Amino acid sequence: MDLFKKQLWIQLGISLGLTILAVGVVQFLAWHVGKNSTNITELRNELALRTRATESLATLKNDADKAAPLTKKLDVVLPSKDKLINFGREMTDLAQKNGAELSFDFGGETSSTADTPGFIKFSLTGLATYANWSKFLKDVEKGQLYIKFNSVDMTRQSGGDNFNIIAEGQVFFQ
Repeated sequence: MDLFKKQLWIQLGISLGLTILAVGVVQFLAWHVGKNSTNITELRNELALRTRATESLATLKNDADKAAPLTKKLDVVLPSKDKLINFGREMTDLAQKNGAELSFDFGGETSSTADTPGFIKFSLTGLATYANWSKFLKDVEKGQLYIKFNSVDMTRQSGGDNFNIIAEGQVFFQ
């Protein structure tokens, strides 16, 4: 019987040892799989982010190609700031052509941003009949520059059809 107990304890010891070893191996494998699954999840998230970024880039590139002809047209519509150097002379010449006597002064400048064009403020002062002032404004509207009048003050001179004119506005550039 002694031999039987001894073999039983050996077999139980071996079984217990193998069980502990198997549990240890399973625990190690579970930890390793968990660690790798976390890495895989992070890599999948990064891959999804990069895929969306690539799709967005492709869409933006396509939109930029579509917008290129329109951008060229817009660049033609609004002059560069340097091309406005003769704007004052052009306005006074246009006024004289329409029978108005106006003087011109540049004001402050606001630079363009990505969303809005830049502009330079200006003021006109002078003397004109209502009909001549009206002709002048119609010619200004026909011009290729985008001009906005912020205020116009017309005061009739006593004893005539002439008006003292004070106007302030903006001319836009890219």
